Amino acid sequence: MAIIAENILDDVKTYLADMKKPVTVDFYPQTESPATQPMRELLQELHALAPQIELVEHQEPAQLVPPENPGDIEGPVTTFSVGGRFTGIRYLGFPGGHEFSTFLGDLVDVSTDQPLELSPATQEWLSNLKEPLHLEVFVTPT
Repeated sequence: MAIIAENILDDVKTYLADMKKPVTVDFYPQTESPATQPMRELLQELHALAPQIELVEHQEPAQLVPPENPGDIEGPVTTFSVGGRFTGIRYLGFPGGHEFSTFLGDLVDVSTDQPLELSPATQEWLSNLKEPLHLEVFVTPT
């Protein structure tokens, strides 16, 4: 059974056609997670729709990002790189539902060198950080 519904397949393919540079999608499965197989299948389907998506599946676990501990990661980890450079984008789990559009948007954005869209005040605040900051972004429809 396909992960991407047939009624949106053409829309997804059209959207991904805007990709300019290849994006390496590094996939770190977690065999005990029920999200691993659907994520693997989703990534394979996306690769079939957009050859600019280069899929690399790793056998070793993803590196932890401080202050994470080994027990903090409960599902597969997926990261994006362009031109051999990690983009800083890392997905934990499976981007089902509303998260799917964000996942696709990030793929296209990193492949087209989308400019940073942060306000000058936010950029200034970030430039003044003196120690690492752990930031998590959650996507929700509400």
